[in-house]
Amino acid sequence: MTLSLPIVPVRFCPQKDTLAILNSKEWIASYSGGKDSTSVVTWIEWLRRIGMVKATVKPRLVMSDTEVEYPFLQDISERMITALKGHGWHCEIVSPRIHEKLYNRIFGIGNVPVHPGNRKTMRWCTRSTKIDPMNRFAKTIGAEVIQLSGVRYGESAIRDGKLKVSGCAAGGECGLPPPRDDVHGPIINWKTCQVIEWLNGEAGEEVNAVIADLLPLMADLIGVYNVKSSGEGWFGTPPKVTALRFGCIGCPAITRSRVIAGKDKRWVHLRRIWAMWEQLYKRVNRCCWIKTDAERRGKNWPDFQSGQIGFGPLKMAVRQQYFAELLDIQQQAGITLVTPEDIAFIHRCWAEKRYPRGWSEADELTMPPEEGLFAEAPG
Repeated sequence: MTLSLPIVPVRFCPQKDTLAILNSKEWIASYSGGKDSTSVVTWIEWLRRIGMVKATVKPRLVMSDTEVEYPFLQDISERMITALKGHGWHCEIVSPRIHEKLYNRIFGIGNVPVHPGNRKTMRWCTRSTKIDPMNRFAKTIGAEVIQLSGVRYGESAIRDGKLKVSGCAAGGECGLPPPRDDVHGPIINWKTCQVIEWLNGEAGEEVNAVIADLLPLMADLIGVYNVKSSGEGWFGTPPKVTALRFGCIGCPAITRSRVIAGKDKRWVHLRRIWAMWEQLYKRVNRCCWIKTDAERRGKNWPDFQSGQIGFGPLKMAVRQQYFAELLDIQQQAGITLVTPEDIAFIHRCWAEKRYPRGWSEADELTMPPEEGLFAEAPG
């Protein structure tokens, strides 16, 4: 009797350690609906169908939903989860609590939107909307469960540096927590062109025949990302591949030029969000501390000019002014940015005069000297 072995393209053959984890340990894949995490779960499903992952293994995924995901990505994610459930996957969804949501923290509590130029520290919005909810979930699955992530080398030099030094110096912002026995990146060495090949159905006819039901969803995702390739690279190097980036709707950490594209009339209105962030970065719209040398001794105050001025959260009137702008954008674009529950929370924050920890209404009265020098500076 002749055994029929599965045909596995070399570039998509799993590493020994990955295959060992998938077949001998309990695991759960982190899924965001983006191109990398979609590659992970569809690739694992292909391995299951060709028998390289045992049929007795219970596949699981957990999706992080910030509740301000782009609707076209959300639609693909929901359809993908439905398809995977039909093949035995156990799927769970985690979301931030109401006080952790992006727009609630900015317009309700007064957090300044993160600046695209901030690449050294953990973005408060990433921790609030994704890391903290996922950490709470991780505590419910047990210490022996392996967490699978779609993080990859090669996406940027900055990200590679973070991963090589400590897994992720930004505390998990790149999608992979610091190295531990319960964390694994199955496609960490895949190149971007390899991800695109996989999602675009270019892994080969034998592969496509196995996951034919998933290919339309993968192709839809490629369309959303507006993927473009430079063609063949020089001397066998991979071609340069470009794609749009996505985060939350109106993500302030991504410049508008890299995420908003297309002729859909909704983009005309969503672009206004980035113009709004530019106003909120201005220090004239933020509370201020002025500390004497004695008061700041032993403290790491920002040294904007004399080392005595620290700019903090958004002023209450500024929050109210630009929240009205956000509601108009929501109405014009027809995309949900804040729910009625969110709106009630934000209004309650105003009534209670809430500010981030360490700040209060009294800080609104402090006027920095020569305020004009600071009016245009980003936070």
